[in-house]
Amino acid sequence: MFNRIRALIGPAKKFVGVDHLGNKYYEIPERTTILGTKRKGRRLAESPTATMDYELGDIPLEWEAWIRGRRKDPPTDAEIMKNEKMMLLKQQRGKEVEERDMERQQQEYDGLLAYFSYLSTSHASAPSYEKPDTEHESSTGGSFQPSAWVPGKKS
Repeated sequence: MFNRIRALIGPAKKFVGVDHLGNKYYEIPERTTILGTKRKGRRLAESPTATMDYELGDIPLEWEAWIRGRRKDPPTDAEIMKNEKMMLLKQQRGKEVEERDMERQQQEYDGLLAYFSYLSTSHASAPSYEKPDTEHESSTGGSFQPSAWVPGKKS
């Protein structure tokens, strides 16, 4: 009789492991219901923090892969620690490469400034102090009279 009640409620979850963050992982095995239908097995995690407070990275990638079914066996603590050390090493190397790149860019930028400092200005950018040649006179005073417009003639 107890087995029939358990079948109605569902199987108990089986404890699989815990990670260094305090998350507990469980597996509910595949089962057949009273009606004969098969229920797929499930994997789940219980976090020590509230679900609302979940942030990316609260579950290690190895455990997340196990929950999603991308790996068959749950990860070991040694595997998780090894992968975290590799990740930290990659981050450190990335920062070093970024710093070297910034230094190289700064040196190139400083070199460009020194290169431009002793170039003379070209004739195109030199200021012109001559009066422009126009057939129309212009004035800024109050006695300005615009010239006549002739159709078809481009000015």
